[in-house]
Amino acid sequence: MTCWRRTIRDRLETPRQPRFFTDEQWQTLCALVDCIVPQPSDRAPVPTAALLDARLYSGRTDGYRRAHMPEQDEAWRRGIAALDSEAQSAQGVWFHQLERPRQLELLRRLQAGELKHAAWGDMPSQEFFEQRVLRDLAAAYYSHPTSWSEIGWGGPASPRGYVRMDFDRRDPWEASEARPGREMQSLKENADVH
Repeated sequence: MTCWRRTIRDRLETPRQPRFFTDEQWQTLCALVDCIVPQPSDRAPVPTAALLDARLYSGRTDGYRRAHMPEQDEAWRRGIAALDSEAQSAQGVWFHQLERPRQLELLRRLQAGELKHAAWGDMPSQEFFEQRVLRDLAAAYYSHPTSWSEIGWGGPASPRGYVRMDFDRRDPWEASEARPGREMQSLKENADVH
């Protein structure tokens, strides 16, 4: 099996149960994901939280970190705990137990760097939002084949690679798009696609 096929298979078969996060942290992470990357109800959801959990469990990192931020795994553990502490201080419940408007308000304050609970330690809350929440959740979401279909990306290049990289050109094995008024032309062009 080729490397890219194995990667796609692994993403499709990502375990849906947490291995890096505790059950309590997992609930907060799932609520956070639902706020940051809401998904349509007419298709199976992208397992964004599970993809992030798998990445952290495997120890894969960005290969760098900002000097004032902890390592990626520590940043996530601390950030999740701090979100729960902020929710407990403000409302007396965990982040995942807050109603959506209250969750969004807490995240707005997180983005603005207004959250200062002692649980953040020396990690700036705004940096956690920008460098971990937005970056890691978007990367996890768009690493999944369902998201690729959503944005119209065909996935990794096949072993033969891409041949025609020019604007509005297609490789010989790609089908021609049937645009309005060009349906018959596209049908004729697609007869030769292998």
